[in-house]
Order: sequence, then structure tokens, then C-alpha cells
Amino acid sequence: MVAGEKRAATQLPSLPPELWDYIFELATHVPYTLVPEIFEKSIFIGSIYNREYHPKLRAALVTKRYLVRVCRQWWHMAIRYLYRAIYVGRSRSLISLCNTLEKYAAGKGTVAGAEPLGQWTQRLDVSIRDNPVRQDVDVQYYINLFTRLPNLAIFSIRMLDVPPPASLSGMFDALRYSASSMRVLDWNTSRYAPWPCAFVEWVRSLPRLHTFHCPYEKWNRVHFPTSILSSLNTLVLHRGPGRLKKDRLTESDSEQTHINLRKVVIDMYWGLDSWEEFMISYGTYITSVQILAFRSTTREINNFLDVVNRLCPHVLQMTILVEVFSCMSFVDSVLPPVKYLGFMSQKFQETRAAYRRLFSDLAIFKDRVPTLRVIQFLDSHNVQCLITRHSQVALHALKHEFAGSNLRILDHEGNLLSERLATA
Repeated sequence: MVAGEKRAATQLPSLPPELWDYIFELATHVPYTLVPEIFEKSIFIGSIYNREYHPKLRAALVTKRYLVRVCRQWWHMAIRYLYRAIYVGRSRSLISLCNTLEKYAAGKGTVAGAEPLGQWTQRLDVSIRDNPVRQDVDVQYYINLFTRLPNLAIFSIRMLDVPPPASLSGMFDALRYSASSMRVLDWNTSRYAPWPCAFVEWVRSLPRLHTFHCPYEKWNRVHFPTSILSSLNTLVLHRGPGRLKKDRLTESDSEQTHINLRKVVIDMYWGLDSWEEFMISYGTYITSVQILAFRSTTREINNFLDVVNRLCPHVLQMTILVEVFSCMSFVDSVLPPVKYLGFMSQKFQETRAAYRRLFSDLAIFKDRVPTLRVIQFLDSHNVQCLITRHSQVALHALKHEFAGSNLRILDHEGNLLSERLATA
């Protein structure tokens, strides 16, 4: 090449904008992370959902950053995908994000004349891993951030250190800018939610809220009003380490409330009496139940199953999350007439004996629950342990204990377990 000769400009293929949009969508889409797909995973919203999908969202962000840096043309086409789902993992990222959104909102961004970037944001995940410079300063950045996101539909926050209550109240006010579009709220600042009355009033102001997850402890006896159940489809109220024998979960503030609630996560830290009282009022509406049975005995689990069986006549789906599979036994329990049953153990490396007993217990359902169609292992670690270390236990159970059964036993991705074992 002759010195000084100009390099030919790269010519991008001339494609219709609709086709470019489709290409960018394929390159950056993460299933079950935006409305309405996320509703299919609503029962898992919280730490279980975040553990699976936060790494995927972060990986997608890397791809999006590369796309907008190719050229100015791609910046204009792909910028909406970059800001569609925002993940904030460090305090310095929060500061940089706020400054960028404010500049573009004022028309002073790097790309002149570009529309405010916050209008594209549908999802915001805040999971701060470092220490804030100052809590009051960080909270002010959050307030500024929320006012720039008018179409926010999914908000997830996890912060170990709770900021001062007065500042946090300002966060509630700022989030009202997106109240009409908010569909999923995953609030986990600590075991203690601050300013219960203000928090409840804020939740009440979200007319389209579909899924709500929140820790719920020592709220000075402030209960959630039943009026929020007019839009709420999925309710997850986690309890802290203290277990009360009886405490109300909700209180009636409207006799005319139309109940839309269909999915409930039963945290067994709440006493049995509390959930029984709750189900007496709302059990007939429930179609999906998840039981969080960490550090619970077989007897306690069976007692909760009995409540669901008696008071939730329309339940079709049930998932049970335990610390170890050995704490479950269905020999003396009565399972509701569900079509779907899912399991997960916190102990990733279960013993051969534990899986052998689990399959024997599950085989009971062939005749006892004629409505059951699907049994699924929900955690990838449980599936990996079963396939790599105890495949003979699973193969024997499928061949002998489930012989002639129409039950479909699936892995965490929805594949037949028999097919996974055959290719392992």
C-alpha cells in the first residue's frame, strides 16, 4: 500500500431498519427478563431468579456496549437496547449513569439532538457490591435516576446497608414517576423494610403492579392492604429469622376489592396459623403455590401441604424448595391435585441415598395424584449432581418405578431427564 493512501471507508450492508432491529434483538435478548415474559417466572422473583438471570443480563450488557461503539449509525439503532435493561453493581457506575441520563435529558449528550436515553429503560437492577461513598449522596443519585426513567416496568434492588429513612422516603416519591408502568417490584434492602407506612402507601400507588417481593419483619404491626390485591398476581413476603406463631399478613381496607392474586410464595418462617388465616380469605383464588421450606422438618412441610390441600381447591402448580431433599417425605402427606410439581434443594451435592429416596417418594404420585403431568428439578446444580454422580439411581427409577407412567420428569431447562441421561 502506498504511504499516505487513505484507507477505504467500511461500508455497512444496506438493510431495512426493521431487519437491523431484529438482528440487534436476537443478539441482546435475555429470555424471561422483560414484560411480559418475566411473568412466567414470577413465582421465583427474588434471590433464586436473580442468581440465574443477573449473570445473563450482565453478559448481554457487554454485547450491547460493543454494538453501540461500531459507528454512529449503529449507535442510533442500538442505543435503545443498551438502555432497555440497566444493571448497577457499583456506586461509581450509579454516578456515571445518572450523569449520562441527565445530560441527554437536557439535550447535552455526546450525540447532539439524541432523545433522552431513560425513555427506553424497562428494567433496573440495583445490586451494589461495594461500599457507598456516603449513603445520603448515593440515595440522592437514586432519586435523580428514578426521575429519568418514566417507563420503568421492573425494579429490583438489593442493598445490605439501609440508607437513612428520610432519604429513602424520597426514593419512594421519585419512583412515583414510573408508577403507571411498574409491573414487577423486587425490594430487598434488608430484613427490615424502612418506614412501613410510607412503603405501603407507595405500593398502593402502583395501579398495575403484577409481582411483589419484599422482606416483611418488625413492621410495627403495619400490614399490607387488601386493595393492592386488585392488580397483584404474585405475592412473596419473606420473613426474617424470628418465627411468630400467629400474625396477620394483610388487613382489609376495602370490601369491594376485586382479587387478582393467583400465585403465592409460602415462607414457612411465618407460622402455620398465619398462612391458614390468609388462605381462608384468598385460597380460592390461588392457582400456584411455592413453599419455602428451608430448615423445616418433614412434619412441618406436611402440615403446610395440608393447609394448601384444604383451602386452595384450584391450585394447579406447586414448587417446594428445601435445604436438603431428605427432609421431604410424601408417604403420609396429601398432595393437592396439581398438574405440575417442582423441587429444589439448597444442597448442591446430595447423596445417592437421598436421590433414591426422593424418586421412591415421587413414584407414589403416579396413582395418588392422577392429575399430575410434570415433575421438574428446578436447580441446575441438583441436575448436574444427579447426572454426573447418581445417573444409575435415576435410570433405575425411570425404568422400574415410573414404568408405564405418563409423568414427564424434566430437568431445570425443561428437557426430559431421560434424554439428558441418555446423552450424558
